[in-house]
Amino acid sequence: MSRLRNRTKFMNKFFKSAIVGLVIIAVLIFLHFIGWLGPVEGLAVRIFSPLQQGTRAVSGQGKSFYDSWLKKKDLLAENSQLREQLKSNQIDVSRIKALQEENELLKKELGFASESQLKHVAAKIISGVADPYSQTVVINRGQHEGLLKGMAVVTENGVLVGKLTEVGDGFSKVLLLTDNKSKVAATVQNSDRTAGLVEGQFGLSFSMTNIARNQQIKEGDTIVTSGLEGQIPKNLLIARVESVKEVESEIFKTAILKPIVSFADLSYVLVIIP
Repeated sequence: MSRLRNRTKFMNKFFKSAIVGLVIIAVLIFLHFIGWLGPVEGLAVRIFSPLQQGTRAVSGQGKSFYDSWLKKKDLLAENSQLREQLKSNQIDVSRIKALQEENELLKKELGFASESQLKHVAAKIISGVADPYSQTVVINRGQHEGLLKGMAVVTENGVLVGKLTEVGDGFSKVLLLTDNKSKVAATVQNSDRTAGLVEGQFGLSFSMTNIARNQQIKEGDTIVTSGLEGQIPKNLLIARVESVKEVESEIFKTAILKPIVSFADLSYVLVIIP
């Protein structure tokens, strides 16, 4: 009974408060319409105006930060797209350059073939041998193309750069003329047809040795293959004489040779089929 009595008292107080509140609101509305609340409303506007401006400023800053974040996000996405496009363009440029190099090789190859009448196989250098003491490269042609050990390897202009030392299935190894193990029978294009042996100098250069002292050879002379090796045709261009070393106590003299092509820049070569 006491709990029911307390609940009844609470409900009575609630209804009384609600009625009083409604009466106050009605009175305020009435006073507003008849204009008696004008001074009070003006005072309230002046008091709460700075607070309202601060709220707007905070809201504006929040909107500005959100807009800035969206713009930054869009710029990051655009930057990522540009990076991907740049990578794609670089790949395309690399492919175009490779095709241009191959096209130039084919043009020179056709010119060399028509002038020399030599049968040959075009090949691309795919790697070098990881050995500081060996000047060897690997090409992408092998047994299926009819290649054999000992065949001459030349540039697209017909300059000898080495010979095959190993032939496999789809690849071959080329020992370059600058390797200290490289030896090629050669002659000088002069009236004496001076004979000698072109030997590599530990990857740095190459020279012509075993030149008889009574044979004539001078700076600027052209060195070509002699044709004494069965797999290497005669008169393939090798190098030019840079200087001649001669010692009175020795029966042979040596010519230091100047390469006609850059061995470091080789990309495509031709293997001569004798």
